[in-house]
Amino acid sequence: MRLWTLQEAAEALGYSVKGLRKIVDRSRARARGLRTRGPTIKFFQAGERSPIKFKPEWIEEFIAGNTVDPTLPAKKTKAPSRLSQKDCFAFDPALF
Repeated sequence: MRLWTLQEAAEALGYSVKGLRKIVDRSRARARGLRTRGPTIKFFQAGERSPIKFKPEWIEEFIAGNTVDPTLPAKKTKAPSRLSQKDCFAFDPALF
């Protein structure tokens, strides 16, 4: 099994190397338990200074997971609710 280099994976995805490296950095942060926004990708790196590599299957998973089909109905996402003035908790001096 041959692993793809960062350059090869970026070309396959249509990203610049710098753009794919940002996704790798975001993936690394998420793996450490940090909250991140945006897509993440699986990758392999043997050591801190060794090259980043990708399995072709991981590239296919990334494409499948980030592909939007405009012919399908959009997933409804619930907007965060805002508390009304009456729902807010405030200090009431009459209680003290």
